[in-house]
Amino acid sequence: MFAALHVKSEYSLGQGTATPTELVRRAAEYGYSALALTDVETLAGQVEFHHAARAWGLRAIAGVELRDDFVPGELGRESGRLVLLARDAGGYASLCRVLTRRRVARAGDIVDDCLAVAPTGLFYLGADSSVLSRLLAAGVDPGDIRRLARAGDESSVPVRAVADPDVVVLERADLELHRLLVAVRTQQRLADVPRPPVQWLPEPRSLRQRFGEPLLRESWHLAEACTFDLAAVRAELPRWHSASERPPAHLDALARERLAAGRDAGRWRDAAYERRLAHELAVVAELGFSAYFALVCEITDHARDQGIEVAARGSAASSLLAHVLGITPVDPLVHGLYFERFLHPGRRELPDIDLDLPSDWRDAVIEWVLRRFGPERAARVSTMQRLAARSAVRELARAVDIRLRDDSDELPARLRDPPLRALLERLRGKPHHLSVHPGGVVVAEPDLATYAPLERVPSGMVVTQYDMRSLARLGLVKIDLLGNRALGALADARRLAGEPDLAPERDTLTLQRIRTADTLGCFQIETPPVRATLRKLPIDHPGDLMAALAVVRPGPASGGARAAYIRRARGEELPEPPHPRLAAVLQGTHGMFVYDEDVIAALAAMTGWTLARADAARTTLIDGAADPAALAALQREFFAAAGATGVAEPDAAHVWDLAARFAAYSFNKAHAAGYAQLAWRTAAMKSHHPAAFACGVLDHYGGHYPLRTIAADLARHGVRLLAPHVNHSTLATTLEAGAVRVGLGHVKHLTAATTRQLLRARPFADLAALLRAVPLGARELQALVLAGACDGLAPLSPDAYPIVHEALLARLDPDRSPARLRGFVAGAPVGPAADLYRRLVRVRNELTYLHMHLSDHPLQLLRGEAERAGCIPTHAATAHAGREVRLAGLIAASRRHRGAHGRVMQFVTLEDESGLVEAVVSAPVYAALGDPIRNPGPVMLTGRVVIDRGHPHVDVSQVQPFYRRARPFAGLPRG
Repeated sequence: MFAALHVKSEYSLGQGTATPTELVRRAAEYGYSALALTDVETLAGQVEFHHAARAWGLRAIAGVELRDDFVPGELGRESGRLVLLARDAGGYASLCRVLTRRRVARAGDIVDDCLAVAPTGLFYLGADSSVLSRLLAAGVDPGDIRRLARAGDESSVPVRAVADPDVVVLERADLELHRLLVAVRTQQRLADVPRPPVQWLPEPRSLRQRFGEPLLRESWHLAEACTFDLAAVRAELPRWHSASERPPAHLDALARERLAAGRDAGRWRDAAYERRLAHELAVVAELGFSAYFALVCEITDHARDQGIEVAARGSAASSLLAHVLGITPVDPLVHGLYFERFLHPGRRELPDIDLDLPSDWRDAVIEWVLRRFGPERAARVSTMQRLAARSAVRELARAVDIRLRDDSDELPARLRDPPLRALLERLRGKPHHLSVHPGGVVVAEPDLATYAPLERVPSGMVVTQYDMRSLARLGLVKIDLLGNRALGALADARRLAGEPDLAPERDTLTLQRIRTADTLGCFQIETPPVRATLRKLPIDHPGDLMAALAVVRPGPASGGARAAYIRRARGEELPEPPHPRLAAVLQGTHGMFVYDEDVIAALAAMTGWTLARADAARTTLIDGAADPAALAALQREFFAAAGATGVAEPDAAHVWDLAARFAAYSFNKAHAAGYAQLAWRTAAMKSHHPAAFACGVLDHYGGHYPLRTIAADLARHGVRLLAPHVNHSTLATTLEAGAVRVGLGHVKHLTAATTRQLLRARPFADLAALLRAVPLGARELQALVLAGACDGLAPLSPDAYPIVHEALLARLDPDRSPARLRGFVAGAPVGPAADLYRRLVRVRNELTYLHMHLSDHPLQLLRGEAERAGCIPTHAATAHAGREVRLAGLIAASRRHRGAHGRVMQFVTLEDESGLVEAVVSAPVYAALGDPIRNPGPVMLTGRVVIDRGHPHVDVSQVQPFYRRARPFAGLPRG
């Protein structure tokens, strides 16, 4: 029986190299019986470790190594370190409390920090005699103390000794990776990191040779005493705040009260609602999740009480209970959503109910949740930031003294050398530092420290050391409160429009907008693939929009499902189901699998299984590659069940193959319903209140295109956009006499403090008054002046732009005192050339300081030049079907795609003053032209116009920067 009691994984930042699972697998292969994971100052890997150990039949021991001075950029001091092992559940809770004490506040003396939490159930292991003596002097039972020793070591401290393998890497080949991790953690050069005297996981024979039988025997005895299994822990759900009312009774009464209120308002009248709600309440009560639903309901109620829009994301929309409680706006009976896709007795794990909130209100709701449950029961969730491809290259380059070029993504030649390339591959994905999950909150009962240690990250926030996945495996209540920019935009637009309720779903104006894919700035339906799909599909109601969002995803698109669905929806192909028995369940999707729910319904229809059993089978189909034996067993069971209901085996095999292929990339219908509803609402707002929509979307946009493209689209739709102005703008974008005044929050370099001062001190009679009232930094003044935010404040005027503006800035550099304006006079040239120059420079400066052009579209100003170069506007592309054309425009979006043979092609959205057109740079053209589109342009594209069901795109053959056109501005009058 062999046990290693001092082992580090990759979660020992800057030291360990192996994952917990890799350590367990190797230990099991070597014949170990027990392993203790003792990462430095963290338990982050313990959940993975214990579950892996259970799978491999290994005894897992939860532990930690405490070190002084273990802070960012430092490895901590090995002298005086102390290893703690959890003997039982009390010991594990003690580990959590010790770490919380050390990692939330500044770590103090190791022994004092341990004893301050009144620990129980711990073993204390150390090699420093003074530390062990202090533990004894403090009254710790000598039977709980062990000396970490090697064969032949001696000590005067009267405690027993155990073997100290001090495993840092998995094998000898990992030593160079360890050195690199040390260099990354401590920001040293790799050449300055000495060859480490660290140990790898030894084989038992080597272990016996190094330590001898007595130390190994004592190690095993200690391991036998450690019985705590974290993989068996299932946290208690938070109790309902009313001690006199049990959660199931409270939830039942609350749900039925809200159902009755909805019926009084004319909703949910059908008897099916009562039956479905009773069923869901019974399942939730049976699984013990009533308090969870009540907790989420309390959060959504609080948000709405504060006027904050909130909606559940994902499969929670399949629950009528969630809908009746107000957690999700999606009615599952209207959309044909199965509760079993979300929850059923076979799914024992706590369901995820992720909530979308306006991005600017998310943190306020998170803070309320933390206050509501208190710091003992609630905390934010961490995420372990790992080294992605770019950051790994950057860290390795720094460690080996290579300077990277900012303008190149190409790997430097030295890093392509096999030894460094191999090291780079191993560095990718390694943990780098603990950070804050953007919206994750965890709530525990009776307190969080029973289950998870806490840590203060550099931002000052306190987070769990466990990430979302680990917390879920412990059964803790975790809630994602996610920022959704579209909800923020919609909330602002509704407030400005003064309309609490949007247009009805069958509104013809909104329907026409979606049918024509005139949807830039609208949630989820603005990207080129979605807009192309919308144009090709018959869109008659939100259900069609749901299907479009599902089939446009990469899986269906790459598998040909999108094209097939379009053909069937248009009547170009018969909507034949894979089997006659599936005609009814696939009627709404033209006989095709489109959603997860279609797989569930098909499996149930072919076999007679319940929806719950069919959903469990769908999960097995998805996980089939990871567990082939389970998949094979399920296939046999499916064939047997289908055969028992009269289905021939070839027919069953056909449906099985389709379901298995589709399940790998299918989309959740509930998710599609939630997305489609929000997409419809944003399209309705754009259709009925375009100026209010513009205010919301400009302040909250975070979608597919640059902000300049969205602003240009708004302008094409008749929205008049006004530049920010120090006398008229607020921080946010607002309505002003039917136009849209862009907010000061959009001005680059302008700080929040300066903005507040501007708003308090205005109005300003002239620029001197502004300079007297507000101490502007040089970059702030430049941004305000060149963005046009000071136009009209003498001596600045729009007609004198930019000559006077630039001259004034030069005069005020570096002294920005108002006295410098006395006697300032500057003239501005006139004439067509000067006017064009003025307008082009204003557009350039608007792009620089506002990220959007407001006064003109660049291609409108350059249209004469474009026509002389033989360019047609984008809106004319359809009229040139099958012909070669030249177009000039800005790059609104660009995506490179690497095919199966490694060849790269590029998809481009070209924008001019009249609209957008899609362009495709095929792999041969891309290779021949050498990655021709790398910046926003303007560019000139030459290619053939191809029309697909009325939707044009250009197959590009040539790309040329617009500035390289022949004889630029040759015909422009001078003077």
